[in-house]
Amino acid sequence: MTGTHATNQRIALLTDGCCDIGTGEAERRDIRVIPTGIVLGDGTQTDSSRFTAKDFWDSVLDNVDVLPKTWMPSPAQFLEAYKQAAAEGATHILVVAMSSGLSGTYDAACQAAKDSPVPTEVIDSRAVTRGIAIIALAAADARDAGLSFEETVAYTAAVRNSMRIDFIVDSLEYLVRGGRAGKSAQILATALNIKPVLRVYEDGHIDSYKKCRGTKKALAELAKRAVEDTPGEGWHYSMAITSKPDLEAPTNEALVKAGFKASYDGPFQVGIIVGIYCGPGTVGVLTYRYPPLP
Repeated sequence: MTGTHATNQRIALLTDGCCDIGTGEAERRDIRVIPTGIVLGDGTQTDSSRFTAKDFWDSVLDNVDVLPKTWMPSPAQFLEAYKQAAAEGATHILVVAMSSGLSGTYDAACQAAKDSPVPTEVIDSRAVTRGIAIIALAAADARDAGLSFEETVAYTAAVRNSMRIDFIVDSLEYLVRGGRAGKSAQILATALNIKPVLRVYEDGHIDSYKKCRGTKKALAELAKRAVEDTPGEGWHYSMAITSKPDLEAPTNEALVKAGFKASYDGPFQVGIIVGIYCGPGTVGVLTYRYPPLP
């Protein structure tokens, strides 16, 4: 069946704990989240389902000398979820996974899909944090509009392909502590008030493309890239913020000054999986576009 008449297909949607989708939102949209494992600084093992973004920034990061470590869901966890979805009546499964350029989660989901009891497609989001959730929610929109499984996969991939993510970190400290940057780079950036502007590239890896002196210049560069990334009409954007909500206003001001025109879907707070690497004072802009639904 295709289009709005795909009544004999029941599509289950899954994503992983990096997506920063709230439990209530995931339940309302019928999206299952496979938790990401976490080891706290004191050795306690837990997972992403036990922390809201607010929990992390209010408590965990402020009170540990050793950053938490994370590990991806295993193929066995994904396969268990696939079997459960099939047992509950799913005829097809669509998984939206964290960027394969940053994690092995996508590969684990693909490995499990080989043994899934029903047809299972895994999409590499090439995104992190709320970017993954936006793509998964787009999949829910397509499914709930009655599109077939193949059409839902294509719609989800189209939203994924449109997405760009750029962000500024206030300090390289957490990238250094997480093993993502060198100590010498941190010292130099701190001394010169350098704010790196980073991008999640199309192959899913993160790298700096500009280094600016001060937050104001960094925000201007962020806004410039947002304008370049959104030709034409129909664009949306969201803002990623870690622990400083007062960054929302100056970021939006920089976007307006640059001539950026897109529909604002609001800010969101980055959770623990990405937050342990970017640290407080991070702000990012995610741009994306939705194809029309029938």
